[in-house]
Amino acid sequence: MSFVFDLIPAAIFVILVLLMITVTGNLRSATRTAERVERKLDLVIKHLGITGAAADGIPSDILAEIDRCVWSDRRAEAIKLYREATGHTAVEAKAWIDQRSASY
Repeated sequence: MSFVFDLIPAAIFVILVLLMITVTGNLRSATRTAERVERKLDLVIKHLGITGAAADGIPSDILAEIDRCVWSDRRAEAIKLYREATGHTAVEAKAWIDQRSASY
C-alpha cells in the first residue's frame, strides 16, 4: 500500500509535464496561425491601398490609448501619443486625431 502512495507524486508530475507539453504546442500553433493571418491581412491592406492606423504602423496598445484619450477629451495627450508613435508633425497629428474622432 505504501508503494502506491510513493507513485502518486511521480504520476502527478508526469501528467503535469504532458499537460504542459500539450498546452505549449497549442500556443505555438495558435501563434503561427495568427502570424500567418496577419501577413495575409497586411497584403490585402496593401493591395487595396487602405491607409490608416494599421498602415501607419501604430501598435494596437498605443492606438487603444489614443482612442481613450480622444473619448475622454484629452486631445493634446492623444496628439502627443500619435506623434511619438509615427514621428509626424503636430499639425499632421492634429488632423489625424480630428479625422479619427469624427469617425466615431
